[in-house]
Amino acid sequence: MRHLRVIIDGPQFPDSFQRSISDNLKAMGHEVTCVQSNLSRRPGRIRYALRSHLAKAVPALERASWRRLIRTTRAVHPDLVLTDWYTPPEVVRELKDVCTAKVACWYVDSPMNLGRMYLLACPYDAVFTKETSLVAALREKLGLQAHYLPECCNPLAYRRVALSEQDYTKYGCDLAAMGSMHYWRARMLEVFEGYDLKIWGTNCPPWLVSPARQHYTNRYVAGEAKAKALLAAKIVINIIHLAEIDGVNGALFQIAGCGAFQIADWKPSLPKLFEPEREIVTFRTRQELKEKVDYYLAHPEERREIAGRAYVRAQREHTYEKRLGRIFEVLGLATQAGRNQSGSVESLTESRTEKREMSSLGL
Repeated sequence: MRHLRVIIDGPQFPDSFQRSISDNLKAMGHEVTCVQSNLSRRPGRIRYALRSHLAKAVPALERASWRRLIRTTRAVHPDLVLTDWYTPPEVVRELKDVCTAKVACWYVDSPMNLGRMYLLACPYDAVFTKETSLVAALREKLGLQAHYLPECCNPLAYRRVALSEQDYTKYGCDLAAMGSMHYWRARMLEVFEGYDLKIWGTNCPPWLVSPARQHYTNRYVAGEAKAKALLAAKIVINIIHLAEIDGVNGALFQIAGCGAFQIADWKPSLPKLFEPEREIVTFRTRQELKEKVDYYLAHPEERREIAGRAYVRAQREHTYEKRLGRIFEVLGLATQAGRNQSGSVESLTESRTEKREMSSLGL
């Protein structure tokens, strides 16, 4: 089994995308070096704003931060460098000059958030994105090596966990939602005024005026805490941002991956990932969402069965190990992931624990 040397560039706070990639690569037995080059991309609105303005006011600071990635790459001699999508084209070109590694980007946001669109000008060996429309545009119009790769669940953080009475007191509710508050999410949730609703997150701007605001917890949950918050809710409402075109969000896989029941925005790519209404309940309008919430609040056994099927599918097919294997395959790197003894990531069909869970679900 070949173990790869991989450099991951990007924020490494709990539950960040790059942190999840790093943790799973390590669990697969690969050597991982993490770099946080972009000064502006840090958790927290105040820190983000301060660093972002500082980087713009003093460009030399931002250039110096990218030098760290170059120096690390030269020293490590990696097989693969996965960069942040904010990486400037000249940095990617220099990365390819100083090493023989494959240099790629896995972009999991909407096309609206491409910012300066550096991604379009970088000489990547491959670009991976969840938006099939973006893949088509990059390949057909710009001739880039773009590939479809949806987000996934992190089995190291999102699995079934036992809930105590204290957990139910802290996290329990009829309805839960997660993420930053913006008017798309707020307006969708306004129909649940009077319901037992908790919205988990720490970014509710002061200018947003909505009755949904009173349900915002102003608390960031990640890892086991988020899994408990999801599982303690009878229904998790997954509102995918308006700017997403055909792709789904990471929350879809997190919710399914820990065995919680969700009702999610219907998106064109969703049926390729989960079976609608059998594994993931979907909605297309706010009225349909409310009708399905009312129905499933009254049918707990159906919730359990649907969530169980989604859990099995997520843990079997939609993990970081599977997605990273696809990246390795496209780039011509090792496709058989190495595993270390202390932190292995087993596939569902090979895991005795998960076989018992499948049996308990009648699957």
